[in-house]
Amino acid sequence: MEIFVNDQKLESAFENEKNLGEVFDAVGRWVESNGKFLLSCLVDGEEFQAGTMRDSSIAQANKMEFYVGEELDILISSLHELDSYVDKVGTTLLGRDSLTEKETKELTDGMYWIKTLLESAGKLLKLKYDQIKPMGTGSTVEEIMEALQSKAGKLDGTTAIEEFLEYLRDMKLFVMDLVARASVLDLDLPILREILDTFIKAVPALKESFVKVNESYQSGKDEVATHLLTQSVSQINVLLTSFITLRQKLPGMDFSKIQIAERTFEEKTNDLNDTLASVALALEEKDIIRAGDIIEYEIPAVLDELLPYLEKVKEQADSLAV
Repeated sequence: MEIFVNDQKLESAFENEKNLGEVFDAVGRWVESNGKFLLSCLVDGEEFQAGTMRDSSIAQANKMEFYVGEELDILISSLHELDSYVDKVGTTLLGRDSLTEKETKELTDGMYWIKTLLESAGKLLKLKYDQIKPMGTGSTVEEIMEALQSKAGKLDGTTAIEEFLEYLRDMKLFVMDLVARASVLDLDLPILREILDTFIKAVPALKESFVKVNESYQSGKDEVATHLLTQSVSQINVLLTSFITLRQKLPGMDFSKIQIAERTFEEKTNDLNDTLASVALALEEKDIIRAGDIIEYEIPAVLDELLPYLEKVKEQADSLAV
């Protein structure tokens, strides 16, 4: 069997792989190790279907073609496609009590595609899915993906579908955040400066939005609170991701040299991440009072403490960009 990557024949031989699924996984690992991402795979001209092709012998196929993303904008485009796909699945399942055999197969393959795309995105963005908890439940992205994959083929009855939709909603929240993070990586210096300036100016409004999140939780409007919280946290994630891009655009950026009262910038960003993680933990434990206190009081306090560091980051970036 011949293997092609972006229309180039792969000369390396696969010795241990016996079926198409093993070849797919091996190429996927190679793609990730090179900091790229897998977009699609064709087997003799047909889209690779994990449900039906995975266990097929290599001898049954003549050619596997892999298409790998070389540019960040391809990843961003794929993430937008993923976002639309999640919406489509949610709309299709809403109000249903069962799926046809064809729909079940398509959904199962779709969940596998999501997993593959997220793995590639995670490698590029250096994300640890076993530690990221989208707001909504206490499940990590890794746990959400595992649940979606395991449940996709067993949607018999409204209860099963509603449970699947709960996980899908959490995935939607994460995908929205992921699109924002990925988009920042492709920005140029002027726009990165603008993000930094805008965030500094928007901190008072952002603090107020966290107060509204707590008010919504305390009044029983959990869905509204989750939506507001996701939007607010997404703004913070965009900022944090912009620091990665700044360091790539300006190799001289050294965040370890930014200190105030013997506390480094990296320590302060870790404080912010830890505080956000504590919100997720409190929500997981259904401790709304504790989560509300963190959201309304601790997060704004950490943001206030971070502001002077952001000013210093801006100063250092400006000096290096001259």
